[in-house]
Amino acid sequence: MHISIQKILALVVITMLTRAVIAADEPVELFAIDYPPYTIVNDQAEISGIDVDVVIAAFNSVGVDVKFSTAPWKRIRKNLEHGYIAGYTSCAKRPARMAYILFSDRVSEANQVALMATNTDTRKLNNLTDLKHYKVTAIEGWAIQKELETKAIKHVTTPDMDSGIRAVLFRDIDVFYIGELTALYRAQQLGLKEKLKTKRFADKQRAEFYLCLSKEYPGNPELLKQFNTGLQRIKASGEFDAIYDKYL
Repeated sequence: MHISIQKILALVVITMLTRAVIAADEPVELFAIDYPPYTIVNDQAEISGIDVDVVIAAFNSVGVDVKFSTAPWKRIRKNLEHGYIAGYTSCAKRPARMAYILFSDRVSEANQVALMATNTDTRKLNNLTDLKHYKVTAIEGWAIQKELETKAIKHVTTPDMDSGIRAVLFRDIDVFYIGELTALYRAQQLGLKEKLKTKRFADKQRAEFYLCLSKEYPGNPELLKQFNTGLQRIKASGEFDAIYDKYL
């Protein structure tokens, strides 16, 4: 049986249109992994977090229902490439991702900072290399700890977040080099946030996070426009800031 190329293309178009119509009647499914406080996946696979709440609120403001699921990152990435899923929050811009991802306006940011007790003298602390004037710790094996090694900045390692936070309060450590919101969120959970402060480095750029939609998924260009509109609305209304206040 011979099927013309035109018929095959027509079937493909019909399939995509049908998929889009069906999807329009259901919540848009987005994916996330556990990266507190931006995205939080608990033991029951319930998903929350700053970026999750921002995305839901932005879409709600333009009448779009969304739901979140989780999966291993490698599977999410492959599904984004092939258009099997609508999107993921939140990811950073990388050259390799530009070919298959539509990036929203900025949703959040991450800054690597010096976390310290509130009474620590920071007058000598402006750039990352100024850490040489302080007793520093970082989580063993993390990328930011490797960064200190690469730049020959003397430090000791700590096994986890909780130990690093407690080290600057209860041990002979001046600075915990760590992600700002991640550390403040955990410090709040420990009831120690009010005893701590952070300082950003003048020579360290922030990492920006975005809602990432697959270029291959039907309807995503319009979905991106809707999200960006909604994001502007919740920033103007104060809902965006209220979400941050809830977690920090």
